[in-house]
Amino acid sequence: MARSPQTALFSRNIPGGINVFSDLLKHGTGNIYWVDSVNGATTNSGTAPTDALVTWDAAINKCTANQGDLIVLMENHAETITAAAGVDLDVAGVRTVGLGSGAQIPEIKLTTAATADIDIDAADITIENVHFKSGYADINHCIDVNATGCTILNCKFTEDDDDENFLICILGATSTTSNGLTVDGCYCLQDDASNTHFVSLPGTSKGDVIRNNVILGDFGTAAIGAAGVVTFCTVMDNVISNAASDNDACVNMHSSATGIVMRNLCGGAAAQANGITATACAVAENYYGVVSEDLSAIIDPVVT
Repeated sequence: MARSPQTALFSRNIPGGINVFSDLLKHGTGNIYWVDSVNGATTNSGTAPTDALVTWDAAINKCTANQGDLIVLMENHAETITAAAGVDLDVAGVRTVGLGSGAQIPEIKLTTAATADIDIDAADITIENVHFKSGYADINHCIDVNATGCTILNCKFTEDDDDENFLICILGATSTTSNGLTVDGCYCLQDDASNTHFVSLPGTSKGDVIRNNVILGDFGTAAIGAAGVVTFCTVMDNVISNAASDNDACVNMHSSATGIVMRNLCGGAAAQANGITATACAVAENYYGVVSEDLSAIIDPVVT
């Protein structure tokens, strides 16, 4: 396949041996589509920053499955999602990367209806460096994962205002179809008392990885919860502060779920007996501390 013009333009080397796409964006051989709500237009092709589209979904519709296509959300890009599947990632193997840092990170706000969400309906989707913001009360979930190999990297999940929240930030499938879900390096601040999970795994997925996340808020069921019998799951190196008073409300795995729960630092309300339950998993080096007690955290579950 011939290299696209935009790939040629941005694959030049810069001093120090860095190749812009291969080293910074890890771009493959597919096409690149640019999205910019500030200067883009619906009639543009999306094939260059100066010819950007205005919506994420419009870029998805131009992609071809499994050829390594990349969507770039430009700095200060902003969209408002008001309905179910307002963004539907339904083309396999597409990677979306947001540019910028701090307030310039692309922002996707969900509002208007509790059913507003972003759907993952094709395999091997990656989303990186995007800020998801809840702009309505008790939104059922932000990202609904219905396909294998989904990866969510270095994203943010925050509330736009008081009483505007995601009940669940990332929801796995109720069957095996979300095998291999990876949530890595994300930041969550959702402090409404109605919330249930940051990540919810209700099905029988295999090989999920939830690691390196900072999860702050009030999650009445569990910040990371697997009500389904997931297998070979890894829950590792997360920092979790949960204001809910329910026991085991930081990590709560089904009694038959398997995998490893390791090196998580958990904190919670004084009414919680502990932070973690993972009966059938290998559990190692997790610590739990209680708010308002001037004590160091203890091993959790307690060593017997």
